[in-house]
Amino acid sequence: MTKKLFLRNISFFLTAIFFLFIISCSSAPKKTSEVNTRKNRAADFIDFGNRYFKDGLYNQALVFFNMALDENIAADFEPGISKVKSSIGRTSLLIGDISNAEKYINEGYYLAKKLGDNELIAISANNFAELNIFKNLISEAEKLIFESIAHAKTKSTIQAESFHTLALIERKKGESEKALSTINKAIEINKDNKNYSNLAANYYFVASIYSQDNNYDKAVEMLNMALKEDRRIENSFGIAKDYKALGIVSLKNNKKEEAYSFFIKSLDIFKVIKNFEEQKGVLDLLITTSTDLGKSSDSNNFKAQLRSLE
Repeated sequence: MTKKLFLRNISFFLTAIFFLFIISCSSAPKKTSEVNTRKNRAADFIDFGNRYFKDGLYNQALVFFNMALDENIAADFEPGISKVKSSIGRTSLLIGDISNAEKYINEGYYLAKKLGDNELIAISANNFAELNIFKNLISEAEKLIFESIAHAKTKSTIQAESFHTLALIERKKGESEKALSTINKAIEINKDNKNYSNLAANYYFVASIYSQDNNYDKAVEMLNMALKEDRRIENSFGIAKDYKALGIVSLKNNKKEEAYSFFIKSLDIFKVIKNFEEQKGVLDLLITTSTDLGKSSDSNNFKAQLRSLE
């Protein structure tokens, strides 16, 4: 482990310990039962984990999700256990830890089924479907996502998320037009609910379909719509991802100067939110693009920045 990486990890864990200390102190009143105190702490840990998740800092998010799981287990609060296990599983999937993803998504799903809680079944079935998409088990994913939609409350956040996942499945099957029709259902729900973060994700997905079909003008239009929603809620991770995607679409359309500018914006934001993995990906793109544009000095600078992150 490099000294820089060691210092990053130390900084994060000191933050986690300090947060744990604050939560412990703030939840100490004697009048509150031990069970409710633990459930409240679990909710605080989930909230903190979600903040890291929102910035794409998945390893840090997992630390807090696991602390939330411990509190829910200690309180024997099964709905909380099911929900946080689904969160751990989904986050593990995003960092490529398939073993943990399978373990926690399975456990969260079957506990939700045992409890007979419609919302928890919808959430865990959706996550289970995402896992099966990753494993290319499309038929199994399709069954699970229809189960999720059937259990989700009409026009709820989880119903919109399930429509988004169904659109992913349809795209995977080569049914792009069907996927666009399905994602529009998610868009309408998210508009009505003013769920701007998920709405941005919907537009980003639509852009990816148009980009794949070489319809670059429509792809840029949809990415700018995603960018508008991410800016509205100051979703830094989303904004940085939008700029990165705009850069990639510009490269595909042979607009290298535009791509270069978008990648610079993306890199600057990833630096501010300290997302080192995403920085590496953008730096790779900048090295290639600056080299193609004859910006040798910039290319060498980006290479040095990349080395410092490894």
